[in-house]
Amino acid sequence: MTKDLSEEVKKLNKRIEELEKMLSTIVEPLKGVRDITQNYLKIAGIIMDKGGLTPDAVLPEIKDSISQEIVRVLLDRSGQNISQITELVRTRRGTASRRIIREKISYLIEKDIIQKTFKGSIPVYSLTDKVIKKWSQMLGFKI
Repeated sequence: MTKDLSEEVKKLNKRIEELEKMLSTIVEPLKGVRDITQNYLKIAGIIMDKGGLTPDAVLPEIKDSISQEIVRVLLDRSGQNISQITELVRTRRGTASRRIIREKISYLIEKDIIQKTFKGSIPVYSLTDKVIKKWSQMLGFKI
């Protein structure tokens, strides 16, 4: 009788292990759904509070609207030169002088928000990896 009971306990333990494996298979995808839902709610909150994921939401240290617009431009189109950035800012704002854009870009480089690289001999600008990472984290991506 003790031997039968021992065998029965072993069978039950094996069955419990199988059920635990099946349950973990079911629960694992639900964790992903939870993360996606949390990210969605976070983005929805930002949109409600700020009207969208704007540079001032991600980079509150940028106060002036021209610098914010430069960040928006480079978020949309990385690797632009001064002339291209000036034209894109002008299209969005109505006015923009090349001199002011150059000054703002210098400031943003000092703040490690924009980086300068070269396409051949032409300097082009893009957002730094730090900013891209921060933006991605605001959207809920893990980098």
